[in-house]
Amino acid sequence: MGTNVEWTKDILLIWAIVRKIRSGGLPAEERRALAEQFGVSEEVVLRYERARTAYNEQIADKRWRQAKLETILRMTEGGETFEPERYADELEATLERMSDAEPANELTRELRDATDAIRAEIGLPPVPPDDRS
Repeated sequence: MGTNVEWTKDILLIWAIVRKIRSGGLPAEERRALAEQFGVSEEVVLRYERARTAYNEQIADKRWRQAKLETILRMTEGGETFEPERYADELEATLERMSDAEPANELTRELRDATDAIRAEIGLPPVPPDDRS
């Protein structure tokens, strides 16, 4: 189920921000350092940090828990034996289905716009609608 991902600066910056959020937050000096390292303004880093934090709290964390449960239930329905080696691919497929079914809302739009703001400062076009998750 893996996809070929082109590792662009925006992806690397976004992953760095997400890791910092997950580990407790992004202090001003680290935000400044990331902005400098990736050649973007602190404002876009802060905007993405805020958008991602709100999205995680309201949507992503709940979706993650629900996807894990649904994946395990689907993999064991009908008395089938759970196959741990298939779990990651099955979980990814479940998360993709849930994301595709999610209607746009204020949080998803702000996260999209914050991502596009990072991409614009790096010199990349907005993410095409079909590639968003």
